[in-house]
Parts: sequence; structure tokens; C-alpha cells
Amino acid sequence: MDTPNVPSSHYIPVPDNPTAIPFPPQTASFSWPSEDWWRCWRSAALSGRYEGNQAGSGPVGSSLDLRLDVDPRQGVESPVLNKVSGDFYSTRFVKVAGVNQLVKTYVESWIVDTPVVMTTRSDAHISGTVRFWKGVHPATTVDIMVTWAHGAITGAVATFTAGGVAGQPYSCAYRSDCFRDVNFELDYCTSVDIEPKVPVYNSHAHNNRPADLADRTITIESSYKDAGIAVTVDPVHTVIDDSAVGFASWNVGELHDAMETSFGKFNSGWPAWNLWGVQAGLFDSAGVGGIMFDAAAGFGGAGRGPDRQGFAVFRNHSWFTNLVSNPTTQDQAWAMRHFLYTWVHEAGHAFNFLHAWDKARPDSLSWMNYDWKYDQRNGANTFWGNFRFRFDDDELLHMRHGDRASVIMGGDPWASGGHLESPPGAMTVSGPGSDVELSLTAKSQFDYMEPVAVEFRLRNTSDAPVTVDGRLDPRFGNTTVYVQKPNGTVVLHESVVCFYGIPELVTLAPAVGPHSDGSDRYSQLIQLAYGTGGFAFDEPGQYLVRAVYSTDGIIQASNTLPLRVGYPVTREEDRFAPEFFTREVGLTLAFEGSMSPYLSKGLDALTEAAERFTGEPLGVKAATAVAQSVGDDFYRRKEDKMVKHHSADPERALSLTAPGLASYQEGTGAANNLAYRNLVELRTGLHVKADDAAAAKTEVETLAKDLGTRGANATVLARVKELIPPTPAARSRRSAPRKPAK
Repeated sequence: MDTPNVPSSHYIPVPDNPTAIPFPPQTASFSWPSEDWWRCWRSAALSGRYEGNQAGSGPVGSSLDLRLDVDPRQGVESPVLNKVSGDFYSTRFVKVAGVNQLVKTYVESWIVDTPVVMTTRSDAHISGTVRFWKGVHPATTVDIMVTWAHGAITGAVATFTAGGVAGQPYSCAYRSDCFRDVNFELDYCTSVDIEPKVPVYNSHAHNNRPADLADRTITIESSYKDAGIAVTVDPVHTVIDDSAVGFASWNVGELHDAMETSFGKFNSGWPAWNLWGVQAGLFDSAGVGGIMFDAAAGFGGAGRGPDRQGFAVFRNHSWFTNLVSNPTTQDQAWAMRHFLYTWVHEAGHAFNFLHAWDKARPDSLSWMNYDWKYDQRNGANTFWGNFRFRFDDDELLHMRHGDRASVIMGGDPWASGGHLESPPGAMTVSGPGSDVELSLTAKSQFDYMEPVAVEFRLRNTSDAPVTVDGRLDPRFGNTTVYVQKPNGTVVLHESVVCFYGIPELVTLAPAVGPHSDGSDRYSQLIQLAYGTGGFAFDEPGQYLVRAVYSTDGIIQASNTLPLRVGYPVTREEDRFAPEFFTREVGLTLAFEGSMSPYLSKGLDALTEAAERFTGEPLGVKAATAVAQSVGDDFYRRKEDKMVKHHSADPERALSLTAPGLASYQEGTGAANNLAYRNLVELRTGLHVKADDAAAAKTEVETLAKDLGTRGANATVLARVKELIPPTPAARSRRSAPRKPAK
């Protein structure tokens, strides 16, 4: 008689496929597996999050969040990273309003880079060397025992040995098959509170996809679950009434203000695993479809002004023209796929992710790359033809196992946690023969506290026309800026906002020798005063600035620009510096003005600077920032309705900027030409709002005359004349979205 196919007592079921258990045939000699076999069967993966307290301490003492990433999790498209990590907390009771409450205080994070995993019938033993992210520690190892029974994980016991001395073990309960939990609030403006409110995409809906891509439904939640993040979307969303008369588009200051108002209801403080996203209609720059508008103060360190909390998606962008809940055409599928991509991409920034190319990984098939930038390097339609709807492995490592402070919202500044210390790409050098030249120019010395601005110029060096993306500001992702500080440290200077939008193409005419009319070049004045690391030029001394432009197959490094920041000339300047170098001032500068009460201290300090240093470079630029704030309408979210908080005051803005205009008109040379032009453009709009189109025309004509005297080329002068208002009708960013000046 044949031996029946009965599992032995040593049989270990496949963890992720319990249905693979071989059942015995119906024969007379059949006997059921032993009770011990069923007890040792395991249906779940070891990987996931565990939580518990140190033995002997009870709820008071020390606790551990433990993350195991050593075998495949069920129901996700995600690689195993073979890492173990965790966070230590101290726990204690505090009395609040007469009631004892247990409080957890974060202490530090650690990781095991190469754990050893040994599995038996009823437990798994995991061990390895512990690496702490910060601080100095004795040599430390960890031994972890994971047990299970009747299919379910029963828990894990972790024992740390430091300097040869074993500590009390931590007894941890299994919490989740994900590694971190995030609460996600999605709010909607009334104008776009329509279906579909969230992306739901079938991976096979669009034909341009990997041939072996699994057929499944992908959402925001499933995208992050694949990455190991359990996202809980608040089922009740707030509707923000954006129907106020004159309110047609959002600026960065208004988004930031609305986000601050939204998070005012959280009392737990920051950092916290809370993220806010808003679906709005249009942004002031119509090409922007998504924005992460809440990057770090940096100044003062982690916890000083929480960042990485909020982002927005603009539903009325042209990308989403064909967006419907159940796509049936390729255009509709494209729109839904891009809807999903925009939400996941912008939320990804909140986890402290830079763009792929900013991390020297321009060919990464990640949510954090741009499809069009990837295609420029690898061929049309190749991104979506190869993209598997996931973050890359380095991003997964950071998200699952990175230092908690650099991952959690409101923790370390955006682009920190290892990105700034040795910025990739800082040493990029362009080879000979490029058809595009990127050059940086600025005056050689800036006064102390004066916001630094640098001219970025692209020039065609070939004998054929070249088309480039004219968005040179780092916030659009085409340029990466590196700054060497006086102490020799090189840092990546990242904008506090990140715009995701449509390229703005500019055609550069062929180079025709030294007497070009200027059509072979394109320039923008880029403000670099404040970034994710705080004020970039806050110390007297010598700085070096380089930039790398990367788009449409072009990777071009700039010259190295030296510039010097002077010392305080007077005691008054020295005493005023602490009031100026603040987060509120920096964000007001970065947002190009804001009337938000959350940044009122910044506006007050800039107003004081404009008055104290009238006519001086610091005073001129401070006055410009104040004029940008007061000269435009500002809307705020109050009781879930957008209302006008400030009415444009063009007369005050014109008065504030008059000394700066006089200073630029009296100057000589080309160093301030772009600043002069930008100020006249601002004042032109203000004059029109004040119903004085004649004054606007006069200032533009004076500008053209002055620039002509200073040697500006014909193309520049032609663009200047375009600033003359065509009609006396008032222009406002509220009547039509703004576009960046060229």
C-alpha cells in the first residue's frame, strides 16, 4: 500500500500561502496531523510593527517601537529590505487637570543593517549589530525572538546588549503589517468638491504600462501600504468655501495660512504623524498642478516651526480635464493615473523626500521622479512603460527605517536627515561642446541681512535654435543650487516650496556672435535668501554658489559665483539681526509676501527694516516684500470659508517702493538691471490697481530708456515694453492666474 501523503511533524507551512499545505488522500491508513502541527502553523509574515515595554518597568520606564522587514508581507507589491529598526521612548505618568495620563517621550532611533534570521517550527530568532542614527553609544547588539500560534503572531521579545551587558528585555505585541501609521486629512474647496474626490486607478486601464504589471486597483492608501505605511484617511472632510468674490486662484501664503488654520485643532503638538492635503481649484501660476508648500524653517532646529505637513493638488489643472470616476478611454485613464500620481508624489515630500534627480538618481522609477524628466533621458513614454507604482528602494529604506526625526511630519527640516551633509551632484562638471550655457551673475558684495538674489541665465552657444524649459527657479525642480558657506561646508539650497507643473518652453535663437540682439539668451532673477535650511547667507564672509540645470536631456553646470556678505556697519544693524533672521521673515520673503497672521511678526520686521534702512539695499528689498504683501488681496480660511482678510492697498505699496525705484534709477551698470525691471513690473500692476495707467506707462518707458543707456539688448527692451498696460482696466492675479516674469 502506498504511503499516505501526510505532513510530518517537522513540516513548516509556507508563511504567505497557507493553502499550499498538502492534504492527505482518503485512505484507510489516514491520520490527522498532530495538534502541535496546527499550533505551529503561521499565516502572517514576521514583517511589521511591534510595540511594547521593557520588562520590570510596567507602563512607566522605557518602551520600544520595533519594525521587522525580513520576509514578504501579504497583499502588497513591495520588496523585502532585510532590515530591522526601532524607536526608543521613555514613558511616565503626568497629572493633567487632576487626571493621571501616560506620556511617551521619544528618545532615539536605531537600525540593524544586516540582520541574521533563523526560523524554527514555532519561532524566529533575529539578531544583529545595532547602529544608532545619532549620538555616541557603546557597541550594541540585539536579539529578537518572534513567536506565533494557530496562525497568528503572538509577539516579539527584544533584548539589547550594550558594552557586553544585556539589558532587560522588551516584550512587544504585534500591531500591524505596516511599519508606520499616518493620519491623512483631505479637505476640498467648494468649487472642486466633485467626484472623483480621491484617485482610484486600475493598473491596466492605460495601455502604456509594464507588460507583467499585476492587474489591481491602486489608491493613495494602497500606494503607501505597498511602501509599508498605513495611511488612515479621515472619512469626514472639511469643505472650504472658496466662492468669495474676486477669489480665483491661490498663492503660497494663502495655502500656508489655511494649513496652519487646519492644524490649529490638533493639540498634541509637533512632530506628529499628521498630514494635510487640500484639493483646490487653481494656483496663481496656472501651469502648477501640485505643490508641497510647507517646508522647514530650519533655523532653530527640529521642532522650530513644524514643516512637511501640507500640500495641495489643483483640480482645475489641464491634466485633469478628462478626469472621471470610471475611465473608459485612454485619455480618461491617463487623467486618473496622473491624479493618483500627483497626490502620492506631493504627499511623498512630507516624508522628507527630495525629487529623484536631486538625489543623483534621475533614472529612478519612483513616485518622486517626474515622468517627463525621465522620458527626456530615456525616450518617450518610457517612464510609464516601466513604472511599477512604487517608491525606489532607497526611499523605502528612509520611509520604513529612517531616523524618526527625519521622517515624521514636523520633525527635521525638509531635505535633512542625510541629504544636506554631502549633497549629491555638488561636483557636477559640464563637458565641452554643450549647446547651452548656464551662467550665474550677481553683484560681488551684499550688505549684511540683505536678501541675496542671483541672475540665472541660459544662453544658446550653437548655430541652431534650442528649446529649453524657462522655469529656472529651484522651486520648479529644473535647477539645483549649491552654496559653499564661509566655513567651507557645502549645502544644497532647497526652496521652501515645490511646484509640480507643466514646462514653460522658451526658444533660444542661434548664437550669432558678439553683437547678438539677445534672443539667444534667457534670464531670471532668483531669490536665494531663504530655503529649507533657513537663511542661506546669514553670516559675514565669502560664499561660492553653483547651480546645475537639468531638463530635456540637458545637464549643464554653471560657473562658480563668488559673492561676499559684509559685516554689520552699525550697532543698529547688529542689534536688529536677531529680529530679521527668523522663520517668519524668511517665509514671508520665500512666499513673495503674505498677510497671514501666522507670519505677522515677519511682516512687522520687514516693515521695520524698510523704515530703518530706507534707500539702502536691505531697505529696498524689505520694502518690496512688504509691498508684495499689502499690495494684493489676501484671503483666509475662517470657519471653513475663504473670506477676504486684506484688501489690496496699492497706494501704500507704491509709497513703500518709491525709494527703491529712485535708487535703481540713479544707479549705473548692469548689476541691478533685473531687480530694477522686476520692481517696475510690480509697480506697474500697483499703478493699474490704483487706476493710474498713465503712471505705469511712464515708469515702463523710463525703465526702457535707462536700460538702453546701460547697454541692454533689443530683445530685453522689447520685453520691457510689453509691461505697458494695454488698457486702463485693472489687472489682478484674482482675475487671471499669474505667470512668472520672463
